[in-house]
Amino acid sequence: MCSRFDLNSDIRAFQVQLGLEMEDIMRMPLPDGINEAQNGDEDEEAAFDSLTGTRRPTDPIAVILPHRKAGIRYWGLGVPGLNSPMINARAETLSEKPTFRPLLNRRCLIPANGWYEWRKDGTAKHKNRITLPDHQPFLFAGLENGREAAIITCAPSGAIAHIHNRMPAVIGPNHLTDWLDPTTDFNDLGYMLGPLPDHVLSWQEEPDENTKAKPDPATNQIDLFSK
Repeated sequence: MCSRFDLNSDIRAFQVQLGLEMEDIMRMPLPDGINEAQNGDEDEEAAFDSLTGTRRPTDPIAVILPHRKAGIRYWGLGVPGLNSPMINARAETLSEKPTFRPLLNRRCLIPANGWYEWRKDGTAKHKNRITLPDHQPFLFAGLENGREAAIITCAPSGAIAHIHNRMPAVIGPNHLTDWLDPTTDFNDLGYMLGPLPDHVLSWQEEPDENTKAKPDPATNQIDLFSK
């Protein structure tokens, strides 16, 4: 399961590290008129800024496509008859589901540097941010249809199994080329979609959003946003 994830300016590190081709992401009109016909470096800044921070379902997100081209997709696949988009796809049943089966050769990578999951304790929910120990960026396995994308999930690593029974599948650096190659049969890639080793994950639990104390109305507004 993944219902929110973070991407900060480390997307620039991906561009250098992976040799990403940025022309497509620069030309693509961004939602809400974010790039307002900027040019050159200003256009690049607008493209990056619109895709960073905490990403939620239906938000525009950065994706890495075959030939290491960067693109923009909306998070969540629209499915007729469903009120909410399908933001996650279970690795174990991808080839069985009519929504995902046509996309098995439309694989992508979704850059992130952390994701959020809620640990349930009775009726209470506790928000956890899960990262690599040094907060370095990584790449989720994803499927895309030209406009939208979903994150593939798998069983959790033992280190975070107490939080949730699913986690996003992360594609390691040695597997990026094969994952993005549309000529490679999906059936030959299933071994990539497993949990990470326990020692590479770190998690931090935060107070439940629904149970945080409400601020005193007399509190200065600046103080509210600085906490």
